[in-house]
Amino acid sequence: MEADKLPVIHDLSEVLEPHFPGARLLSYRTSSLTQPGDNYGSVLMAIQAQLQRSDGELFEEQLVAKVPPTDPKYWQFFQPERTCLTENAVYKILAPALANLQDEAGIPAERQFSGFSRYYGSRVSLDSDSLKVDQNAVLVLENLRSSGYVSGKRLIAYDLPHTLLALRYMAEFHALPLALRLLRPEVFRDRVRPFLEKFDWHAAAPEWKAVMKAETLEDVRRATDNDAKLLARVKELSDQFFEFLSAAPERPDGPFTSIIHCDFWINNLMFRYGPAGTPVGLKIIDFQTAQYDSVVHDIISFLLSSVDTAILEIQFEHMLEVYFEAFVCCLRRVGADLEDHTFEKFREEVKRVAYIQVPHAIFMTRFILADSAVSESEEDRQLSDVLKNSGSERIGRKLSKILDLAQKFDILY
Repeated sequence: MEADKLPVIHDLSEVLEPHFPGARLLSYRTSSLTQPGDNYGSVLMAIQAQLQRSDGELFEEQLVAKVPPTDPKYWQFFQPERTCLTENAVYKILAPALANLQDEAGIPAERQFSGFSRYYGSRVSLDSDSLKVDQNAVLVLENLRSSGYVSGKRLIAYDLPHTLLALRYMAEFHALPLALRLLRPEVFRDRVRPFLEKFDWHAAAPEWKAVMKAETLEDVRRATDNDAKLLARVKELSDQFFEFLSAAPERPDGPFTSIIHCDFWINNLMFRYGPAGTPVGLKIIDFQTAQYDSVVHDIISFLLSSVDTAILEIQFEHMLEVYFEAFVCCLRRVGADLEDHTFEKFREEVKRVAYIQVPHAIFMTRFILADSAVSESEEDRQLSDVLKNSGSERIGRKLSKILDLAQKFDILY
């Protein structure tokens, strides 16, 4: 997207300056941050901001601004009136509450969860009294690329080191809100939970949902050589997945119920690397669809959608063990009771929930393995083009493998 086509951010100083006490915003430049086709639910812009301290010293900050989509079709599909409120709450309310919880437990700052980007303000409207999200909504965060973090590549699935590090960060992201619920129930109930209720992110665009289901079944038909039994099961699972999205939570709070990301995949993870080229740090981004449910939803959709299937086939149980150990270790550090958090109960939760995320991983495959936008004509690629794309050979191979592994891991039925 060219700079002159980027949305204008009005009154950015009112958002930024409270996070730089005593400083004022002098000027800023914006540029598009994402490649065409990599993000449909929002517009991401890099901001090069020039500021001045109260003593006259000038300094520069590299930031990212996230604003709602400008296309009305995408607004309808992604529902910013809910998703912006949720993501703002993650950074403005949840992240500080989790930091306070760790401070109170005596955990040094360098050992605390570090998976959130630094927050530099947000708003839903230019009207400070409004609670309704409009086109002037904005969320400002640190520019992770300038902080040394690197985005994943959709067409390259994660190897074992990336996967294990992602699972450890995921486990802490899940464990800390759970600990907050257990140890500070009023804070969780009154300040956090209202922004993270169950959310059906396809409810406002049923026609797109119908296209997704139909086209995915066609992909599966080709990938399985028209296997009637598998086709019937995938259709059944697809219906159950969308019913799960639209339904109220199945049962009361459990030992593995927490805030989940609901979109934990390659595009939403950024890694930092050590001198040897191994991943040593991670930032999780895009909390627009975060909600309150079983942690297993994130685990299974991530593993099936984003991890090299040859590695997953061998390491699946080990990956679950790594996640669980990081999960209980985090709970232990902040002083939460671990009586209900046994590995046996965790495996029961995997069995209870995992099948719901098989169709999610199948749906995501079309987005993850879509052709990269490289030519000028592809720069205007629409979401509908991805949804209706007839599929490629690599998509077929991936879908076939997902179904094979789901059967092998006993999570298809």
